[in-house]
Amino acid sequence: MNEENTQVMDQDMEQICFQIIAFSGEAFSKMMEAMKVCRTGDYEKADEEMEEASDLLNQAHNAHTNLLVNEAQGKKVEFSVLLGHAQDNLMNTMLTKTLMEEMMSMYKELKGERLA
Repeated sequence: MNEENTQVMDQDMEQICFQIIAFSGEAFSKMMEAMKVCRTGDYEKADEEMEEASDLLNQAHNAHTNLLVNEAQGKKVEFSVLLGHAQDNLMNTMLTKTLMEEMMSMYKELKGERLA
């Protein structure tokens, strides 16, 4: 096997990192918008924003999974500041999703909207 086949190419790596950053960043923005509209009592819109955020977060997670698959297939994945930044964004957004869901649920209960 030549080195080209045993490592993720720099251009591919950058593309995957930027996908992770873009999708997780947009997901974070959608979650912030969901919280904003939840505070106004527009729970339907808040839920729609969270659903969109979840879809975007799944896309970011799928891009990250591609790196894991490449490494599992024996292709070397070089660590870089860009990859660290991408992973940091992804993990922060995943944590934010968990906290936002809980906060929105609490907010709805405080406003008298009992959840099923």
